[in-house]
Amino acid sequence: MEWYIVVLLVIAGLAALYLFAGFAVSFVVAFVIKRPMGRLARPTYDRMREICKDFDFSAYDRMDKEAFVVRNQGADLQCVFVPASAAGKAPGRARCVISAHGFGLNLMFSARYVPMFHAMGYAVVIYDARGLGKSTGASSLGVFEKHDMAEIAGWVRERLGGDTIIGLHGESLGAVTALETLGVDPDIAFAIPDSCSTTIYRTFTDILHLPAFPFFSFLNALSRLFFKADMREVRPIDRVAASDIPILFIHGTRDRPMPYTESEKLFAAAKSPLSRLELFEGAWHTGAYAFDKERYEQVVREFVRAAEEAAI
Repeated sequence: MEWYIVVLLVIAGLAALYLFAGFAVSFVVAFVIKRPMGRLARPTYDRMREICKDFDFSAYDRMDKEAFVVRNQGADLQCVFVPASAAGKAPGRARCVISAHGFGLNLMFSARYVPMFHAMGYAVVIYDARGLGKSTGASSLGVFEKHDMAEIAGWVRERLGGDTIIGLHGESLGAVTALETLGVDPDIAFAIPDSCSTTIYRTFTDILHLPAFPFFSFLNALSRLFFKADMREVRPIDRVAASDIPILFIHGTRDRPMPYTESEKLFAAAKSPLSRLELFEGAWHTGAYAFDKERYEQVVREFVRAAEEAAI
């Protein structure tokens, strides 16, 4: 057999193996997305409290709450509404923040932020993202999640009034969702993405450290086949560039899954002069609040007040 034929056969064999590996890994990831279980172990609310053992939930537990369900695109989203306190409620238009957790978690992870926004006179909605917690449906890594958040914003306006000042807050995939929502709800007043990526493509390659082809390509093909969702459309950086609302980007410099340079790129694309980038030196992925709670709350408070003035 000629030497060049042997070389071609070896190359063809390696290519086939590479493609098969891409398909296999993508299929496994698609299964995890369809039935997300945290890091392969879907945590309960009680388990999430244990994971967040450094946070005191007592203030949140004492607050008045109302559970409700928003149905959207094949998913029942379990939500919790915490009304603004009578004492802390700001005069004028109603105010509300919708906070979204990251992949594999549930609304108790977002509950950590409720007292912060509550103290600022805001009502707060936290919820289980589709396919997580007690919500039904399957995760689409931001494709359908943005419509879910927009539906929740619609619920807030029906409850508090059409002129309600609504802000969005999210971590990791929740941050992606918050920025993606700007493309479907033009009446959001401000957004606070924590540990966000520029595109879902970057999330995939940075977290799993796999080449886009064939891994992301196969995964997206499966997503389009099973969920009718094209993940290439999830591009927070495009939503930022097309929006003129104030955005506060928060990121830890020791974020391994999602480098803080992603938020630097997002901030560079922001249009509003009120937008800010706050890097927390030494903080890990979605860990800025736990790392420096006092600074986190101060930064958010200053930003929200400035955004409020622009919205009124």
